[in-house]
Amino acid sequence: MTSVVSSSEHVIIIVLWKYRLSLYRWKRRDDVKIIVVAPPRMLVDETNVDVYYQVEPPIRDHDHCLLMHKVRELCSIFSSKNPKLVVFERSLQRPIAQIRRDMEVDGFKPEQLLHFMHAEEAITMRNGLAAISLRQCSLSGTPQPDTWAEAVRNQIGGFPAVVRPLRHHCAHSVGFIRNENEFKNWFRRNSSVHRNEHYVVQEYVDDGHEFNAVCSSTDGILGCISAIETHRSVLECIQNQQSYALEYLSANQTRDIFPGLESFCIQVIKSVFPSSYLGLIFIRGYYKDHNEIFFLGFGLEPDSETARHLYALPQSSPWEVLALTAQLGPQPEDSKKVDNNYHLVINFPSAEGVLIHQTNILRRESNMRVSWKSAESAEMKDSDHLDDNVLQVFLWNSNRTQLLVDCNDIMRSTDITIDRNALNERHSLCRKNVAKLTAKELVRSCTTTD
Repeated sequence: MTSVVSSSEHVIIIVLWKYRLSLYRWKRRDDVKIIVVAPPRMLVDETNVDVYYQVEPPIRDHDHCLLMHKVRELCSIFSSKNPKLVVFERSLQRPIAQIRRDMEVDGFKPEQLLHFMHAEEAITMRNGLAAISLRQCSLSGTPQPDTWAEAVRNQIGGFPAVVRPLRHHCAHSVGFIRNENEFKNWFRRNSSVHRNEHYVVQEYVDDGHEFNAVCSSTDGILGCISAIETHRSVLECIQNQQSYALEYLSANQTRDIFPGLESFCIQVIKSVFPSSYLGLIFIRGYYKDHNEIFFLGFGLEPDSETARHLYALPQSSPWEVLALTAQLGPQPEDSKKVDNNYHLVINFPSAEGVLIHQTNILRRESNMRVSWKSAESAEMKDSDHLDDNVLQVFLWNSNRTQLLVDCNDIMRSTDITIDRNALNERHSLCRKNVAKLTAKELVRSCTTTD
């Protein structure tokens, strides 16, 4: 297929692998040509796309050979137009970076991507971000609680602290340590599980908001997701199966509520990214006040489906549209797209057991959307991620004070009954007797909220 491109058009080539993309909020522009290269059924809505090339990959094509061959062909065809390559999946970052280098296309090259994805700590130290980063130290070998406790005091100033195993890392392997006795006891309990493990011990920020800010090098901060609570981290809530809330703030709302955060993010961007980089940047950290903002890490895409939903809630744009717009350089703000509402989501983490009943969530002053993630009588596992929830409640209101009141009321009053005993009994029976179990045999034993 041959495509004609005018001299003033921008060409953006989107490459998909397993990411289902919808550009329903992207408004077609005469000066932008959107080309999508993807396997069948990965593009949900073709309305706002100029050209869609379907590539049927062979089974177990881990190197994406056919997909990359088509991308190279298109880069050659549009070489005079300086095309931009956009991906939304981490698995495609490396092969696309290789094409950028081979075809002389702007964007991250393999060596830059390697540093970005695998040497975050080295980047932090080399680019002068150590002063705004959380202090941390590394421990390895057979656990020595007494000796290691002294190393933690000397290198990060003591406790509280967060301990993360590097090789066997999951939500439930992370330890939130309040004092030295907890530190020693934690290693004594886990020494047989994580023998000869490598650990990173990082200082814990008490009374600070966790945040994940979406930014671009040209427009600065575009929005921010922050945790409502400050006395416990999101990961602690997931571990303890306690409800928690995440708030989405637009750029202007972020400037009002978290003063100083935008200049902090711009400092990080200038320290880490080349000036020619036009993609989105997701910066993670902790915010206490405008003088105490701590850098935690960064990414090229949202780290959860929950974050993607939050970015798409306001009237502005989903993150995929923001990523495409960022490729075009600085953009004037569209006053028609300004959303004066505040948005948040309340997550109720799943717990191992059987969901007894989908509780009715009463309406509040704020607008509300309720999304049950598990069916009644369905088996669930313990939550291990931001997206592992039995229930999500989305709220929005132009009055932030009322929004937070409704949020706290829902978290305090919502009681979700989960039967933990019946699941153990069900698994203990032989297969031929499983069908004989009925709902009447389930015993209500616990809830996911305090």
